[in-house]
Amino acid sequence: MKACGIIAEYNPFHKGHHYQIEQIRKQTDADVIVVAMSGNFVQRGEPAIENKWHRAKMALENGADLILELPTLSSTQATDWFAAGGVGILHAGKCQGIAFGVEDTRIDFQVAFEEWNSLQRQMKEYVTNDEMKSLTYASRLTLIAKESFGENSPLYRLMQQPNQQLGFAYVREIFSRNVPMDYLTIERKGNGHLDAKIQDEQFASGTALRKQLLKVERNPNLYAQLPYLEEVSSNEYRNDWEQYWTLLKYQIERSSVEELRTIYQMDEGMEYRFKKCLPQANSFNGFIQLLKNKRWTWARLQRLCIYVLLGITNEQVTQYFGSIREPKEVTVLGFTKIGREYLKTLREEETEFITNYAHPSLELQKKFDNIYDIMNPFGYHSAQQMKPVMK
Repeated sequence: MKACGIIAEYNPFHKGHHYQIEQIRKQTDADVIVVAMSGNFVQRGEPAIENKWHRAKMALENGADLILELPTLSSTQATDWFAAGGVGILHAGKCQGIAFGVEDTRIDFQVAFEEWNSLQRQMKEYVTNDEMKSLTYASRLTLIAKESFGENSPLYRLMQQPNQQLGFAYVREIFSRNVPMDYLTIERKGNGHLDAKIQDEQFASGTALRKQLLKVERNPNLYAQLPYLEEVSSNEYRNDWEQYWTLLKYQIERSSVEELRTIYQMDEGMEYRFKKCLPQANSFNGFIQLLKNKRWTWARLQRLCIYVLLGITNEQVTQYFGSIREPKEVTVLGFTKIGREYLKTLREEETEFITNYAHPSLELQKKFDNIYDIMNPFGYHSAQQMKPVMK
């Protein structure tokens, strides 16, 4: 059986995602569509708007065949490590290809990779430049690509959109590590990644949908984008950082500066800044506003807060990084009949595909999920769902 993979968050699953799956069916000869999906915490450092079991269910009802979990230690990473975790899981699942959405399918990712590869020495030199230190990796790479190759270069062009940057991270992972995996770019339709408006005739962005879902009165256009919303409680799909603010405050207050320093990516003296800003903040949003500066982006700070909330340490992540590209175990969140048949073909592989949530290797992940479930009591089945969704 031939499998094509997707790395996704489905936060929430919407009709743009359904369109992507349809296009993979049309443009490839894949028998199975395998999704490496973020669990209960997502890449921008946020709790998912709905729990992983329900998001897996929506994906299976809309064309996916097998949902594998991208665990929290991968799903809350910056772009490169997020990509490494996702590609590693799809490779373990014997996917021969990966598909992802881009704004411009004419860009040659192979040439972009070659351009990127030729700039690595300059990137290292830029890191020692004080002016460049304040820029994100993506911003530095964009500047160097423009200086070196001009605005028409594939590398510069793909760096103009966040989805293309993420897709390029997948391609770099595949090419750099010689992963035997083809890639397929699918043109994105509708609104851009960060567009905040919802128009019934277009595919809305995940950002716009999340903003509308959290409002007291929901936009009627939501039901065109998320048809399954009518079937769930009005309390569902409202989970966000503010629900976790009290617990985060407690974690920071109870921790000493030395304990905070052990948290993953708590560097540059941020432990002192956390302690200093906390008494001045009345909300999570206000806390991030106080912490933010040129070197620390909103997403980076949110990820750091996730690490504090969940108690994720440097030691835990260092140990995890040793197997991120070749996972020994992968958790199965759900499958269709075809997906179950495909799982059977993976039994002889080195990776164990776990369908029993009581498996001892999942203790750390269950600790993270318990915090999510406690703070999101209205989520689909909450913590009662302990086995893969079957469709």
